[in-house]
Amino acid sequence: MQKKDGHTHTVYSHHGSQEVLDAYIERAIALGFDTYVVTEHAPLPEKFLANFVGPKESRDSSAMALSELEDYQNQVAHVQEKYGNQINIKRGFEVDYLLGYEPETKQFLQQHNDWIDEIVLSVHFLPDRHGNLIPIDYQPEALSQYFATELQTPQALFAKYFDVVKKSVGFDMELDVPVRIGHITLIRKYQKYFNLPPFDSVHRQITELLTLILEKGYELDFNAAGFSKPFNGESYPTFDIVAEAHQLGLPLVYGSDAHSVDALGLHFSEMAEFLENISVDK
Repeated sequence: MQKKDGHTHTVYSHHGSQEVLDAYIERAIALGFDTYVVTEHAPLPEKFLANFVGPKESRDSSAMALSELEDYQNQVAHVQEKYGNQINIKRGFEVDYLLGYEPETKQFLQQHNDWIDEIVLSVHFLPDRHGNLIPIDYQPEALSQYFATELQTPQALFAKYFDVVKKSVGFDMELDVPVRIGHITLIRKYQKYFNLPPFDSVHRQITELLTLILEKGYELDFNAAGFSKPFNGESYPTFDIVAEAHQLGLPLVYGSDAHSVDALGLHFSEMAEFLENISVDK
């Protein structure tokens, strides 16, 4: 696996540390990474924010504000100039796929098309029974409040989630840059809290999703963040899904999903070793 971190964050997340971007880059260099993609959460559409339902704190801490965009871009330019002879730094966003807000998202991306090097496309919000988009990874209490019915039959929740992820893959952003589908098993972030079962009944749905990602020419975010979550303890996606993706020939890119400097590089060695071992066994 290439020593590349394809999913990273900055102070503009508003749900991570206040450490400067320079510190992230210096840590990545010290760890021997050759490529580093800065993928802060892109500003959420104003219409979405105006219609937001769910914990107010999650609305205000899910992404950078539009007013911060220029500062973010300037910070990325700064580290490219300062460290560009030591590490390949790429410009990007983690883009939320928001069901029903595709035109607004596409408009933003087209406006910044010339600036973007790479994209992580992720699903953090699912429609509840009223059609309101609710964050699924903010806190377990929010998940139980808005998806109580689905949690009684978790496979139904899984099916709903993967259906939206499939829609995200089909979303035509009209960008000619590498796109990775982010942390595709994020719905299991609170698996220990809710005692969630394996993905058994949605395995076919997952296989179809992986095939679609491959056909689209996208990559898969091999995300380490789940290992450190107290109610999870596994990668996104899980190793069995990674093995299936690898067998299909789907490119996998390590992502620390770091929201603090000390999260950079976590679990890279064991994730790379897993891929190496299944390559040998293939």
